[in-house]
Amino acid sequence: MAVSYRYLRMRLSEAGLLPGSKLAFITWYLLGLDVLLFVLQKVLSFSKQPYGKNLGGWVEFLSFVVIVLFAYLAMRWVKAKMLWRLRNRLIVTYVFIGVIPVVLLVALAVGSFYLFAGQFATFVVTTRLSSRLESLDAANSAMANEVAVRIRKGSSAEINALEGLRQSNKVLAGRRVHVWMDWK
Repeated sequence: MAVSYRYLRMRLSEAGLLPGSKLAFITWYLLGLDVLLFVLQKVLSFSKQPYGKNLGGWVEFLSFVVIVLFAYLAMRWVKAKMLWRLRNRLIVTYVFIGVIPVVLLVALAVGSFYLFAGQFATFVVTTRLSSRLESLDAANSAMANEVAVRIRKGSSAEINALEGLRQSNKVLAGRRVHVWMDWK
C-alpha cells in the first residue's frame, strides 16, 4: 500500500500539522535535525565511540534554537487565533462606550426612584399619623376640659352629656368614650 506524497501532504494539511510558513518549515526541519543528532549521539555513546561526546554541543545549540523558534511560532499562533478581528474589537468598544453607560444611568435612575418612593411613602404615612394623633389629642383635650368644667360647676359627668360631645366631634364619631377620674 503505497502512500503518495500528495496524499500525505493533504492529510497533514487537513489535520493542521503541515507548516504554513517558511519559518515553521525551517523550525520543523531543525527539530528533525536535532532529534536525528540526539539519536545519533545516544547510539554512538552506547558503542563507546568518541564522536558521541562531540555531538552534545550541537544538540544543545539546536535544541535552544528550536525552542526559541517554537516559542515565537506559538506566540504568533496565539495572536492569530485568540485576538479578535478589528470589527469585533470595534463592536465591543462601542458597546462599552455607548451602551454600558446608558444601562448604568438607567439602573441608577431606577434605584434612585425606588429609594425616593420609599422615603416619600414613609413621609406620607408619618404625616397622616401625626395629623390623626394631633386631632385625637385635640378631641381628648376638649373632652377633658368639658368634663373638668362640669365637675367644677358641681354637676356630675353624665353619660348623655358625653354622648353629645362625642357626636359633635368628627374625630370621635363612631367611637366609645371613657372618662377616668380618680381611677374610677
